[in-house]
Amino acid sequence: MSLIIQDLKAKLEKIKAMGFVKTHRAHNTGIGKTLEDLLGIKENNIRLPDVGEIEIKAKRNDSNSMLTLATKSPKPRGINRRLFEQYKYSDAEGYWNLHSTVYGSRTNPQGFRIKYKEGKLFLENTQNIEAYWDEEIFEDVLVSKSNKILLVLAEAKGDTKSGNEQFHYVEAYLLEGLNYDKFHSAIADDYLKIDIRIGVYRSGKNKGKYHDHGTGFRMKKGDFLLLYDNYEKIL
Repeated sequence: MSLIIQDLKAKLEKIKAMGFVKTHRAHNTGIGKTLEDLLGIKENNIRLPDVGEIEIKAKRNDSNSMLTLATKSPKPRGINRRLFEQYKYSDAEGYWNLHSTVYGSRTNPQGFRIKYKEGKLFLENTQNIEAYWDEEIFEDVLVSKSNKILLVLAEAKGDTKSGNEQFHYVEAYLLEGLNYDKFHSAIADDYLKIDIRIGVYRSGKNKGKYHDHGTGFRMKKGDFLLLYDNYEKIL
């Protein structure tokens, strides 16, 4: 283990012992900004590795060991609203919803399926409504400006948007050699799934109005690690 990794490991063990730490920034980027501050790394936008030859990425780790690789509505703009109007259903409380988990190997009950083609992920559907994502949405976690990634996972609680979120950084893995063939196979073999969550507000002044809760690309932590040719747990 190199001196850089040994130093990072020691710092991460101290950070883990701190328990939950209040975010240093509101919204989704708070998890990375907070970790950088705790590690003593200055924030920058230069396309260079953060520490030596290692790039640090932080992600929220759900209680069921699922990682959200990206949260993004499909293109073109406004298409989620059209999908909602076409496929919405009334739940037990009488509210309109479109909650759908989509896979690559089969068509789900709503008639959706993921298909990868030429750098895009298409949401196939029975009405032939064009909806897709560019593969670049995964750059935050898949694409590195170095040949190594230090992936740090944190338990999270509180509200992301308000700035009251807290993180407990609990695991860290050194990843090397992303294998895109494995990533594309993960889509086809259902290791990567899409969770569509659209509905309406249930209270307040917007009650009954359209509300997109976010479309998430999710994967089990263990399956995600296998996308890389080499990985090592250091925390």
